[in-house]
Amino acid sequence: MPIRPPRRQAEGRELAPPGGSWLRPGRHWLAGLGVLALGVYFSVNTAELERERDLSQRRAQVQTDLLSFRSQLERDIYASVALVRGLAVQIVLRDGVSEEDFRATAEELLINQPRIVNLSLAPKFVVTSIYPLPGNEAALGIRLLEEPGQKEAMLRAITEDGPVLAGPFKLVQGGEALALRVPIWVNVEGVPRYWGAVSMVLDYEQTLERAGLPKLAKEFELDIVGRDATGPGGEIIRGPRLLASDRPVKMPIFLPGGSWLMSAVPREGWHHKPWWETTGFLVRVVLSMLAALAIARILHDRQRIRRLAGMDVLTNLPNRRWALQQLDRMIARGRRGDDGFALLSFDLDGFKPVNDTYGHAAGDLLLAEIGRRLSDAVRPGDLVARMGGDEFLVLVPTAQGVDEDWLRAVALRVQSAINRPVQIEGHWVVVGASIGVARFPEDGDQAEVLLRKADEAMYRAKSGRTHGVEFAGGPVRAGTSPQGS
Repeated sequence: MPIRPPRRQAEGRELAPPGGSWLRPGRHWLAGLGVLALGVYFSVNTAELERERDLSQRRAQVQTDLLSFRSQLERDIYASVALVRGLAVQIVLRDGVSEEDFRATAEELLINQPRIVNLSLAPKFVVTSIYPLPGNEAALGIRLLEEPGQKEAMLRAITEDGPVLAGPFKLVQGGEALALRVPIWVNVEGVPRYWGAVSMVLDYEQTLERAGLPKLAKEFELDIVGRDATGPGGEIIRGPRLLASDRPVKMPIFLPGGSWLMSAVPREGWHHKPWWETTGFLVRVVLSMLAALAIARILHDRQRIRRLAGMDVLTNLPNRRWALQQLDRMIARGRRGDDGFALLSFDLDGFKPVNDTYGHAAGDLLLAEIGRRLSDAVRPGDLVARMGGDEFLVLVPTAQGVDEDWLRAVALRVQSAINRPVQIEGHWVVVGASIGVARFPEDGDQAEVLLRKADEAMYRAKSGRTHGVEFAGGPVRAGTSPQGS
């Protein structure tokens, strides 16, 4: 192997690791971003489902609280109705009641009933008797069929022939109250006639407080509609009317002669936090990010393993396995009518002395540099592969009409890249290459045939006078046999 002075400085490029860092952009990141997008999508959906589930649970709890209030209120109201009916029965049985009997009965009914403001009798629907009288004198003489705020409820009680809850309304004696109006029939000479009415007035605030309204008011925004038990279409009784957009929980309260409708919304709103600030959502997004990173890393490593399986690590060129696969693909495409190709086979002339003189490490450096030069010497569509040892293969796609001169120019360009000096441990060494060329389909249409003919042409080139380039179609010289470099 001759050692020559350098004609020009060889380019020293460091061999890049196959596949590069997994953090660099690539297809593996597209898959990772896809996993992240799916993870975020399902995290959002799950967060919304959890939000709806939490909303359902909270609404169920609000409904339970309202039901407890309703049960207590209805129980108290209907217990009061029973008391009033007891007084009405006495009037019917006795065809009236004396003032003394009324006071005695009323006094007994009001024992331990602080929410009852008074009991009153209204023969011919005019209040004539009231107990207790002190503080309620202003109620005497009220005409229930004429007094605004009293007339409507009393007429409904007569029409329905049953008790009706009136109010809440302002008492003439002060305060706000509910009233149970019960119309009374009596027989007059065998003919049923209205006697009048008996009423029980309940303290409005005490009645609601006993049912548990203060506790509800601390936790919820409330409204109650249905003055005089007229139901959802009635007037507002308590609180500002809640909007439908507030998604209130509604609870009917069934009362004598009709109903109220109560609505409630938690004071802090239905949700304490937006769904994107919940712990579950943040955890799922973090897990999605970790999954995306893991997928990207796994796919990158798989791609790298696949590349390494078809790549020569030393030269960063495709290896024999990959080259043979590509050769089979090119033959298959050529059989389908695509353009042909040429196969350039060669090894390095003078490589063995480099190993013997400088060692295998120097030989590896030389092969790596030759691999880089070969990659630069061919077109982007050409394939350069290391077949093993110092043997290389170049697959060159060709168009119709390409002649030997064009292929010879390609081979000479490859030779020129190989022939430039390489610096090894401070010394400049030069190696060469004898190239054998086989063409598809002129020299064969099978991989084994093309490789064999290219090798035969290469060995002829080593011993011939063709400037180191020989075509498979050339004559075989007698006595020529394969030899190592």
